[in-house]
Formats: sequence, C-alpha cells, structure tokens
Amino acid sequence: MTSPRLATAVPAAAPAASAPPAAKKRDAYFDNAKFVTAVLVVLGHVWAEFGDSHAVDAAYKAVYAFHMPVFVFITGYFSRSLMRNPQKFRTMLPTLVVPYLIFIVLYRGQIVLLLGKPFDLNEFLMPHFLMWFLVAMVCWRLSAPLWDHLRHPVAVAVVGSLLSGMWIFGEEPTMSRMAGLLPFFVLGLMIEPERLQVLRRPAARWAGAAVLVAAVPAIYVWESGLLGVPGINMDLLWWNSSYRDMGYSALVGMGGRAAAMLLAVILGAAFLAVIPRRHTWFTEMGTRTMYVYLLHGLVVKTFDYTGVLAEPVLHTPLGIVGVTLASVALALLLSTGAVQRVTRPAIEPKARWLLKPQHGRGT
Repeated sequence: MTSPRLATAVPAAAPAASAPPAAKKRDAYFDNAKFVTAVLVVLGHVWAEFGDSHAVDAAYKAVYAFHMPVFVFITGYFSRSLMRNPQKFRTMLPTLVVPYLIFIVLYRGQIVLLLGKPFDLNEFLMPHFLMWFLVAMVCWRLSAPLWDHLRHPVAVAVVGSLLSGMWIFGEEPTMSRMAGLLPFFVLGLMIEPERLQVLRRPAARWAGAAVLVAAVPAIYVWESGLLGVPGINMDLLWWNSSYRDMGYSALVGMGGRAAAMLLAVILGAAFLAVIPRRHTWFTEMGTRTMYVYLLHGLVVKTFDYTGVLAEPVLHTPLGIVGVTLASVALALLLSTGAVQRVTRPAIEPKARWLLKPQHGRGT
C-alpha cells in the first residue's frame, strides 16, 4: 500500500522537498463488480414479490445463492487497511453509523405512514429490511484486526458460521446474517490480490459464463420436482435463521449451510470471472453503490406497501419483463451523479465534527 522511498541526494543544509502523494488509482474491475452486484440486489428485492412465476423464482434463487456473499467478500477486500491502520476506524461513524440512523428513520417511517402501523419507539432503531447490512459492516470491520492474528482465519470463520446456526436469534435476523456470512468477509479481508488474477484469465471467463448460464435452468429443474429432491430452503440462502427455525437438526443444518457456502463460492467465482476488467460505461457508477443500496429499498418498499407490485398485470410474462427492466433502470438512475449530489447529505453526511481532531495528522 505504501510506496518505497526514493533516496535523493541533497545538501545537508537543505531539507528535501516532499512531493505530494499520488492519488491512488481505482481498480475498474472492482467498481464494475460492485455496480453489477448492486443491480442484482435491486433485482432480487423486486423478484421476491414474483415467486408465483417459476422462471422468476429460479432466477431469484440463483441470484440469492451468490450476490450477497460476493457483496460481503468485496466489503472485506476493501476493509484490509483496517488491519494495519487503526485510524481508518474513524470513518465508520460518519460513513456507516450516521447514515444508518438517518435511513432507519426513513424505513420505519414508511411502515407508520404507508401501512398505518402504530409508532413503536422500542422497535424504531431495530434493523429493518436491508438496514441489517450497515450494522453487519460495522461489526465485521471492528473485528478486522483480530483475523490478522489467526493462523487460519478463514477456516475459523467457517467453523464459527456453521456453529452459529445452532444459536437461536429469535425475531432479529441481523445477528444470524452477520455470523452466517462472516466467512466471505474474512475471505475478502485475507485473500492476496494475486490470488484473484486467476479469475481474470480468458479461460476463467468462459468457464464462469457457462456456470452462470447453467445455474438458472438447473435450479428451475431442481425446483420443478422432476428430480425427486427437496426444494431449496431459502432460509439457507437468506442466512437469517437458526437450524431449529428451519426445522433441521444441528448436523443437517450445518450440512445445508456448508452446501450454501460452497454454492456461493462456485457461483461467486463464476460471477467475478465474467466481470469486465477495463473501464466501462458503468465503472464510475460502481463508486456509488451505497446510493443504490440505501435508496432503492425506499422505492421498492413504497411499491410493495401500496400494493403496486401485487397488481395482476405485473405478474404476466410481459409485466415481469417490464418490472425487470424497470428495476435495472432504477439501479442506473440511483447510481448517477445527479442523484448523488441531491442525496449526499443523507448518505455521505458531513459528520466528521463528531470526531476528535487529529493533531498533526490528516483526517
């Protein structure tokens, strides 16, 4: 991360002039991956209302098999600096905690205003809908320095995830998701960038495309009952329930979660393999995925609570295509610079005044 010092011959009496540090160049590959993943998040939340279509149900399950694990993996990959620079923890309050407080008010306010439910202060700050991810990010990132001290951090995280399914989390699934998805964060945190180069090879791209193309029809056939096997339990792909809540014994539950992890790794690697490596028309949009993530839920929930997504006309083949295209358009809209400028005070609030000044250091 740090560039080596260049020895400069200067007179002893004259101090060497320090050149300003060069701006770190962004990796277009990861910006591309973040944008496509954000689009899948929007599609997943919309497709959840169209389970009456077998094709949409198969696509929904294929997306949920890997898109959040990939999102968490990328989060871990870009949290590596926390292991070596404690000052980076300062950014979590203005970038995660304050936006959480702003948006949980908006999401809970929707329930009160659109559904007419009574205001309950005891539940007002509890994670709702997609807000669990911000809570998980804070906890995962706080744990970052620990993993650097372990000999086999990914293996420890996997074991912890498998064991956590025996913990009864009750009605609050945030802790279950946080523990269940932890291995993907730790994998992103600990993986060496050189290991990812294998996914950038042409052969990996073709193999990844083949796996992704086959995933939806394979799940469609699986869910059709033709194979005589039980259907996919979505709680395994949502990572939000204990084994007991899913009706599994501890051993069966751990086997199911291990299978979900393996499926996420296979499909996630295939997804990352097909992501473009170069700068594309949507690369810059990948720098605004938090805007897509936080804002799209307000739109989707508005249509959900008001019954728009339940309209029969939308549940026809043509309607489903239209809703899918509209979902992609929504993701594109929310990742534009115009939306960023308008909503920045809520998503990137100027909250550094809450932090103590760092004397002699940049903040």
